[in-house]
Amino acid sequence: MTDERLDQILKQALSPEIDDSEIQIRRKVRNRKMNMKKIITSGLVACAALTLVVTGGYFGGHSKAGGDETVNVNEEHNALSDETADVKDGYSVAGHNLFVITANAAELPEEVSSGDVVGLSAVVARVGSSEYLDGRFVISGQNIEKVKIVTDKCNLYSAISIYEGDAEYEKAQNATASGEGEAYEMIADADFYYDEATANEPIPYHYEHLVVEGDTYEGAYNEKMLFGMSIPKELRSKNDDDQAAYHEDVDQVNGATLTIEVTFLDGSTETHHYKLKTGKIFVPSDENGYLQWDNLTRFVTSEEECYTYGYLMEKID
Repeated sequence: MTDERLDQILKQALSPEIDDSEIQIRRKVRNRKMNMKKIITSGLVACAALTLVVTGGYFGGHSKAGGDETVNVNEEHNALSDETADVKDGYSVAGHNLFVITANAAELPEEVSSGDVVGLSAVVARVGSSEYLDGRFVISGQNIEKVKIVTDKCNLYSAISIYEGDAEYEKAQNATASGEGEAYEMIADADFYYDEATANEPIPYHYEHLVVEGDTYEGAYNEKMLFGMSIPKELRSKNDDDQAAYHEDVDQVNGATLTIEVTFLDGSTETHHYKLKTGKIFVPSDENGYLQWDNLTRFVTSEEECYTYGYLMEKID
């Protein structure tokens, strides 16, 4: 996509209060393909056309399988020792079996009920892509062996990061350079202030391997694998207005139910269902004015104007 075309789409998408300087900031972010977790806020931003967000939160407080209490994950983990923990294939199985939906493979929150949605991410490789909607989640937890995810609307895709030294790195380089074969995307690993013109070293980067899985994903557990929604070609909007077309594509997943089943190392399973709802999602900012793309939990109120168009993920059982 050319800079001029991207500027045109951005001008259609952003609220009237946004001037050309803000558009240029956002174009620079797109061109760098940054793993951005911070973007400077310049007024009230309606990021409707180019950033779709899957979000989460404590949507109902359901308990872990086999009990009603929440689990202090870190205390439970720290309490295990080599002498007391039962071990299977190198994994501790003495603690609570649980899984949660998170934004990335980070440390779990202090207290959590199995199946909770505790955070999802809007940071992706392909901004505004209907094939790889940019609201994504990671399944995190303890003692997980296998994962199965099923959607009753549209498709799922998986994304895995590939870094220099990984077996697939050269394949990703070649596929990205040729534009042929499997879908790989180069992602720059630089903060917002990185300036290619004055930097002493080239911008660091890694790749993502993107795979459309269909309506079902099933495989061995990988704590670093992300998942998201994909709109089939036959369902994509034909609207000539880019913003309207993207919203219509996002709305294809409205009302979808995701069924997530986890098999633990002891052979037991746990299943929960999650409903997706689309709309304008509030983008919070921290005390320094940075937008928090991994902390999106609700739709906007009538008084709020800083939003991105996407969907929320709610645990329903």
